[in-house]
Amino acid sequence: MINATQKILKTKDWQLLQRFGRYFIPHKKWLLFSIASIPITTIAGILFLWLVENIVDNYIVPGNKEGLLLQIILLAGVLILNLLFDGIYSYSFSKSGGLAIVDVRKKLFGKSLRFPLSYFDKKPIGVTLSRLTSDMESISESFAAGILGLLADSIKTLALVGYLFYLNWRLTLVLLLVVPVIILVMRYLRKKIRAAYNSSRSSLAKSAAYLQEALNGMKTIQLYAAEEEALNKYDQLNKQYCDAQNKSNVYDSALYSLVEGITSIATALVIWYGAIQIWDFGFTMGVLIVFVTTLERLFVPVKQFAQQISTIQRALSALEHINELFEQQVEDPSEDRSQAKPQALPLHEIEFNNVSFRYSEDTPDVLKNISFKLRKGDRLALVGTTGSGKSTIIKLLAKTYTGYRGSIKINGIELTELPLAQIRETISVMQQDIFMFNNTIEFNISLGRESISQEDVKQAASFVFANHFIHQLPGGYQFVIQDNGDNLSKGQAQLISFARAICSNSELIILDEATSAVDSLTEQYIQQAIANIFSLKTVIAVAHRLSTIKNSDLILVLEDGQIIERGNHEELQKQGGKYAQLLHQFEEENKGIE
Repeated sequence: MINATQKILKTKDWQLLQRFGRYFIPHKKWLLFSIASIPITTIAGILFLWLVENIVDNYIVPGNKEGLLLQIILLAGVLILNLLFDGIYSYSFSKSGGLAIVDVRKKLFGKSLRFPLSYFDKKPIGVTLSRLTSDMESISESFAAGILGLLADSIKTLALVGYLFYLNWRLTLVLLLVVPVIILVMRYLRKKIRAAYNSSRSSLAKSAAYLQEALNGMKTIQLYAAEEEALNKYDQLNKQYCDAQNKSNVYDSALYSLVEGITSIATALVIWYGAIQIWDFGFTMGVLIVFVTTLERLFVPVKQFAQQISTIQRALSALEHINELFEQQVEDPSEDRSQAKPQALPLHEIEFNNVSFRYSEDTPDVLKNISFKLRKGDRLALVGTTGSGKSTIIKLLAKTYTGYRGSIKINGIELTELPLAQIRETISVMQQDIFMFNNTIEFNISLGRESISQEDVKQAASFVFANHFIHQLPGGYQFVIQDNGDNLSKGQAQLISFARAICSNSELIILDEATSAVDSLTEQYIQQAIANIFSLKTVIAVAHRLSTIKNSDLILVLEDGQIIERGNHEELQKQGGKYAQLLHQFEEENKGIE
């Protein structure tokens, strides 16, 4: 049975099982309890059959009542022992399997926290979420029990076959005639089941990805009356999942039914041949009863084996998808996050020298020979139309993307040679799309970092003038933000993001200003907050506000990935070029705000 198992599972499957099996090692105590109970239940099962044969042949058939009660008591005792250790086996393995699953979940989530930001640009969040939830759930429910269950059933089956050979080798050979047929059926249907489950898991991941996307964009869907289209799209994805799941159910049912039919044929063969043995070879009634009883015990594991193959294929399909997360490269695999928190660089100078970049080999350059210098305390503004390359410069400097051509240096050190963790300590990026966690304002500013005290949070909020509205909220800093900031205004969320960046005490602030209009009072606070940041920090701003542009030491005007103009506000305004045109647009957009 074990050899058959090895044939049914491919080499890649065993590699997946070994990768997952490592997570049982820290919980080997429970696993050893479970494994140790297998030989006890196996011996108890053989002993039970031997007692049945002994009672029938030596007590019931000859009508011997003396000592029968003791034999019955022994039989009951063996049965109780078997049930007891079956329970220990089941509980111990479930315990070790559950703890291993917890470790895998923690490992994968911890690793996903270190995926490069470019990964989340390319991969829908719903797909990753499906890997960490439904795929993990599939493993939790079926994989652990299936693997050791397969081992336990294999050992018990081999022991039973050995005992049957001891009783009557001819009858056992008749029984084993059906084993090759069962193995062939399992090997054939295993491939079908695996393919069906892979299709099912992929369909479920697509469905989950679209569901999350639709829920996140629910306001947009409703405002544009696109509910019917969204429902039709989700229904289509659900049908694909349902069809794939039904196909897997067909193969699953076929596997179980075929094994059931083959074992019924084997039972009929054993009864027929056993009867001939009694008539012609003096075969005892006790041995025949044991054979018939053992048939049920023997083929229950075989039937379960068929189910476990299906269960294992489902789990291996899920593990194959989860393995994609295991193999995904993290941002900086050379970094040891177990070490002390890295220190921010004492920023002196940043230099871009002929930097070009493309997002993939088959796409054109989005940056072309970008060069500039930024010294400590400087304020740099990036302006240009959409797609001109402003955000790409920020992504490269923050090491969201690598693979640029040319040179990017901080304090004379090439960016690629600096640890990512140190870059993150040195640079704070305030994004245009501000994310708020469903937690308190204090948490959203500190992000739960132990190095940031409550006093630090309050000082940062005061520095960016967020304290003015926070004190007016119920609970103040303990006010719970809901649904990514739906119970805050856009301006309030932006001020909290400013405080979040100031709390980090970074040397360089990268400011991607929001373009959404806010009320006049909040706008004043935002302007004052930006002025404070400009006065104390080195700043790179993707500028949308006139005040930000005018107060910058250097303005880079980008178009089609190139710097077409550079200088301060007065110099560029006098040139009457692209900057003057953009300035007019800014003035129109900012009327009534600045």
